[in-house]
Amino acid sequence: MIKIASNRNREVVKNKGILVGYLLAGYPNKEDFITLIKKVRNTTLDILEIGFPSENPSADGDIIRRAHEHVDLSLCQDIEYWKLIRECTTKPIWLMAYKQDFIDNNLYKEFSRNGIMDAIVIPDCTHEEHDKLEQELKEFNVDVLKFIKPTLDRKEIKKRAAASSLLYAQLYDGPTGASNAKGNYYLMLKTALEYSDAKIFAGFGIDTKEKVSELFQQGFHGVIIGTAMIKMLNISDKELIKFINDIKEKVL
Repeated sequence: MIKIASNRNREVVKNKGILVGYLLAGYPNKEDFITLIKKVRNTTLDILEIGFPSENPSADGDIIRRAHEHVDLSLCQDIEYWKLIRECTTKPIWLMAYKQDFIDNNLYKEFSRNGIMDAIVIPDCTHEEHDKLEQELKEFNVDVLKFIKPTLDRKEIKKRAAASSLLYAQLYDGPTGASNAKGNYYLMLKTALEYSDAKIFAGFGIDTKEKVSELFQQGFHGVIIGTAMIKMLNISDKELIKFINDIKEKVL
């Protein structure tokens, strides 16, 4: 198995049924987001996936896209704000960003040096770029999630899975948030489990405790919930907290 670089990640993945929840930095606003992080740290959520604000969140569906439109983009460069986010929780932080916003401008290096995140999730990098980033970020104890999806051939899935410690398995090919999307991901999962000891996280279109339970039973080590988290937050903080705790309580 490729060694997990982050101490926080290593501790969390010892558990079964890992729940990763997505929140967008600075949403609904800069101040309320800090309060939200403090509330979420007391929930059953295991890992925080925090979105890096973007003008073009190309892999995201309408709900998350609209959230990006409301965020003050100046906070992207505000390293003190990101340090505050890190100080607000002991949970692992996976920073989800787009290559143009975070990698091409070398901002990821500053974040790594300052210990902001435990892993990065960059959906529009190639597998080779992910490998290169992984080698570069080892010294900072930052992991890089690799990606697989059902449309890849078996050979490519095998290659990516074997080269991963943390694997993001898209349940379908397309934007996030399509809960009714039908992806034939069973062969993808079977191949990844056969050729890798990586911890495999299912993502895209997961919004019910029944789906979460099904995915855990099928062999996924964790699930990543994004659009449903933002949808609940759009109702209220209280509804979001209830949603998180209800999912973890009912499926484990």
